[in-house]
Amino acid sequence: MPSSKPRITLRLDQEDIEFLDHWANKEFLTVPQLTRVLVKRAIAEQKKLEQNKSA
Repeated sequence: MPSSKPRITLRLDQEDIEFLDHWANKEFLTVPQLTRVLVKRAIAEQKKLEQNKSA
């Protein structure tokens, strides 16, 4: 069943794709899974920074 979540397209240089592929393989993940993890971490970090600024 297709997901109803919004989608984005990310275009990267071949060198970056190859690096992500190698990294994902080391983590036993696919490249899309790894990129999702990285984006989620970055969002969490940014939210934490914004909370600290408003406190």
